[in-house]
Amino acid sequence: MKWISKDFLYQPTVRIHLSLAFTGFLLGMLIYGFVNFSGIQSITEFVLSGFLGMFLLYAAHFSNPLIDKLIPWKKEPGQRLLVGIVLHSIVGAILVFGILWIYGQLLGTSALFLSDESDILIKTGILLFCTALIYNIIYFAFHSYYIYSKGQVMEARLKRKQIQLQLYALKSQLSPHFLFNSINTFSSLFQKDTQKAESFIRSLAGSYEYVLDTYESPLVTVAEELSFVESYYFLIKTRFGEHFNLDIKFPDYVLESKIPPLTLQMLVENAVKHNVMGPSKHLEVKMRVKDKKIRVSNVKTNQRPKLNSLKIGLRNIASRYELLTDKPIEVVDHHSFTVTLPLIS
Repeated sequence: MKWISKDFLYQPTVRIHLSLAFTGFLLGMLIYGFVNFSGIQSITEFVLSGFLGMFLLYAAHFSNPLIDKLIPWKKEPGQRLLVGIVLHSIVGAILVFGILWIYGQLLGTSALFLSDESDILIKTGILLFCTALIYNIIYFAFHSYYIYSKGQVMEARLKRKQIQLQLYALKSQLSPHFLFNSINTFSSLFQKDTQKAESFIRSLAGSYEYVLDTYESPLVTVAEELSFVESYYFLIKTRFGEHFNLDIKFPDYVLESKIPPLTLQMLVENAVKHNVMGPSKHLEVKMRVKDKKIRVSNVKTNQRPKLNSLKIGLRNIASRYELLTDKPIEVVDHHSFTVTLPLIS
């Protein structure tokens, strides 16, 4: 039971209510002591004032979400602060003087406190305004800190998800299957053409270097991505010869635009995986730019049986775009397979 009580007290909701109750009760007693400082003190009225303070603080606490919804802090912080002070002062005055009047009627007196009634009205009104002012300033500070902390956590989560998605693309490039095919190609070239074998190794090393350097970067320039695609194209071209062709025509202004790393390469890789190449079966992948969008397409003339890797690769690209922009990728799967990638900046 001891541990259950401790866990119960450390729950966020319980701690909030305990803080509200304690602060409100203390505030109510302090206000009573200030207003009736020179009068006759009453323990009963001290306690009743404490509960009145709790009631006022709870009223302010539960009214905040409604005010936040009508006037968000983010859009109109000054107006939200002013409206909060005014509304809490008015609501507080109505509740306090209403309860005082009811209490006075029950006891047959004009007010809860024993000093001059007009003096009570002035002191209580000033205290309510000052309390509403201080409360809203403190609430604004805590709300701002909460929004900031929430933003930091969300940014960290998005960054983590971005890295996870790019690590998948990295694993795709470092896969044993890709490395096995590359080593076999290099072994064959080493026996036939040492100069081409050297170029092949340099392109392979350049590809791995690019992958390792960019797996934490959310964006790269189109020029950087194309340089990597050219290295990858050389590797594929070496394996399949004239049966594979990559046709890229980009205007110069596009080269400094940004896209997620490994996106163009993954689309080329998918085209290679899902199409058969041979003496009478050629594959051509085209890259064009239209309306500030990159279109990567290939004609589906010799498709292999459907593989899950294509869907996973497209989901990976689509998910990274969702994290970076509100512009989705577009996929058209008819006679030709076309993926359209928006330029992010």
